[in-house]
Amino acid sequence: MSGSTTYEGQLCCAICGDAILPPTPEPSASLRWQTEAVLLSDPDQEFEQLERHYRGGKKRGAPRLDPHVGQEIQKDRAHVIEGDRLRILPAEEENEEGEEENPGRERECVRANNSYIYEENDQWAVTPYYIATHGACLEVAEDTMRRSPHDIIVRDLRTLWKALRMRFEVDDSYYMSTVTGAVSRPQRVQLPHGYYMPFQPSRLASGDPLVEHSATDSLVGDHERWEASYPLFVPKLTSAILENLRSLPPATAAIPESLAFQKRFLALPPELRDHVCSFLVSRNGMRSACNGLLPQWVWRDVLLTGKCLPFLPEIDASVVQGFCTLWEEEEEEGRGRELNWEFLVRRLSQEDWSIWDAESSSLKVPNGLRNRRRVWQLVEEMYVGDLVPVQRTTQGTYCVAVPRYWGRAGELVYPVMRIKVGSKDKQQLLGGSLGSHLPAA
Repeated sequence: MSGSTTYEGQLCCAICGDAILPPTPEPSASLRWQTEAVLLSDPDQEFEQLERHYRGGKKRGAPRLDPHVGQEIQKDRAHVIEGDRLRILPAEEENEEGEEENPGRERECVRANNSYIYEENDQWAVTPYYIATHGACLEVAEDTMRRSPHDIIVRDLRTLWKALRMRFEVDDSYYMSTVTGAVSRPQRVQLPHGYYMPFQPSRLASGDPLVEHSATDSLVGDHERWEASYPLFVPKLTSAILENLRSLPPATAAIPESLAFQKRFLALPPELRDHVCSFLVSRNGMRSACNGLLPQWVWRDVLLTGKCLPFLPEIDASVVQGFCTLWEEEEEEGRGRELNWEFLVRRLSQEDWSIWDAESSSLKVPNGLRNRRRVWQLVEEMYVGDLVPVQRTTQGTYCVAVPRYWGRAGELVYPVMRIKVGSKDKQQLLGGSLGSHLPAA
């Protein structure tokens, strides 16, 4: 059972919410991927153009601005030095063996999730706003934006940038309105769903206190923190998934309606059968109850193609074939009992298995896949302006607000509105409304 994890003073990935760790001379295999950061920045500084033009949404009667945007969001590999300070790695930093080719070369040092003024050649300049992510989480996010079959909003890197940038704008404004002394700048935006990470007491029934674990710990007790597992390459993934397969219950009298549907379905051309199966895709997952309308081999093919489970594209057909052959050879009670592929696909399609207690889940999947599914879900649910603070009256007469430059899909909004900031609960995910608006001051 996982305990709670503290991220105090640590730089965290803006996508997954877990820590980005500084590299060490001999990093453990399980934590190495968390030291590989990618900084996102906007060379066109679209946010800054809008900020200057509208003065943070305070300039009355400002004409509409269509900022010049012609470049892609920039991605820079980096390593954490300390806190929010990172060194950007040049593209030629490492050779194929992972060794530095120019170890003596000076590298640029920047601060993440922050923008500040500096002097260069007797001129004042503003640094890009670098948003820190795990390189692996960014790869999962780009895969989600490209392959998700659902009606999601964030489909490109610029829209992802806008969603993350506005989250930090809310968090930064809240921080600036409440800081009273030398307090470390927050490096992890607090989200109501907690990034779908487990938060559970350790041995609570025995009276032990809650146990907090550092984000640099890959293990909690005897268990690996699944939310800190490498989400890209998952060893022996297909074999682990197949371990959840069970046989169908003993056959009962066939339902005439089911037999008639199967007969009509199998009479269709293959492309039409594929089209019918495409309707199995569901944003909230399929129901657990099996109906037996489709043959089991169809459900097996649904698993192999990955169209209904796009976060699981690397099922190995040869491993599946070997498993089926071995199953038939070891079946001693006759060959009439089929594998229940339908139940397996239905369970994998559901969201619950990715966010609850991994150790007690009846669905056993590798930790890396569980973490990938978590990141996939975070990106699918994301949209620009999805985080606004709950309205409250702050101390005194000072009321903090953030501008709203973009709509949910990143389209420009005019006129620009300001949204109030501040709450005992601090923040909530934006629902059907825009929250509380303030007129331009």
